Amino acid sequence: MEFFINEASLESQYLDQGQFVEAIKVLRDILEIIKDLKSYSIYKDSQILIYCAIKDQNFQKSLNNIRDKSLKTAFTTILYNKINPQEWRNNRLHSLEDNFDHLKPDNTCRDVKDTSLAEVTERKLQNPQQSYLVINFIESSFSYNLIKIIKNNDESQPVELDCVDKAIDLKIKLPPNQVKYDDRSLEPPLDEQTILSDRIRFRRIHQKAQGREIYRESATGRYWYVDNLHYGPSAHLEVFDAKFKHLGEADLDGNIDLSKQDKNKCLNI
Repeated sequence: MEFFINEASLESQYLDQGQFVEAIKVLRDILEIIKDLKSYSIYKDSQILIYCAIKDQNFQKSLNNIRDKSLKTAFTTILYNKINPQEWRNNRLHSLEDNFDHLKPDNTCRDVKDTSLAEVTERKLQNPQQSYLVINFIESSFSYNLIKIIKNNDESQPVELDCVDKAIDLKIKLPPNQVKYDDRSLEPPLDEQTILSDRIRFRRIHQKAQGREIYRESATGRYWYVDNLHYGPSAHLEVFDAKFKHLGEADLDGNIDLSKQDKNKCLNI
């Protein structure tokens, strides 16, 4: 999945530094979720620093004015060190000769040429099989589920971009197999949070053990399922050979620990 931080959603919408701080907290929570995804690419526009968050005050200055040092450090660390967004301008796909307009719900248009919105629109047009998600700052004019972009005034075929501006909305939009298992969880992992999400390597046999789906590994004939009795740091998968004899336990990435073999354990299917 590719994420784009929408600098155009900074529209001087915050009345004061307090509102800006709340917006930074929301964005930080979104970035924390993205950081823990299995795979992703995230892009930003370096020009975000000159967009105004508070009237007559650009993003960089508003960021510098955050008094809570722990928040400022946490935000800058995750943004610039942990997820480290790529600069899409270094590999631009959209042409400045093309026009890109945001079609608002009231059917008025706003020019978004040479912005992240234009870039993600072009990428979606060129590679529609890829998943894209736009990240907006809260309280912007983009605060709804879809952003419609018109390329070269063709209103008959607007490009629809999924977008979020809150962490809870991001969690809803993410496919389960994108979300890593949290070893602080009090629930066993979903199948999609383990190696079993590889549905080419593993096939369900439509039978269950401990209430969990059993999968057959195509190449080896081995049987796998999530141990439904363990969670958190103890979460693991049970693995059996093609003759239903226990081989051992595997971590969520599929690494089998043969020392955990129980010779008295068989798979009854």
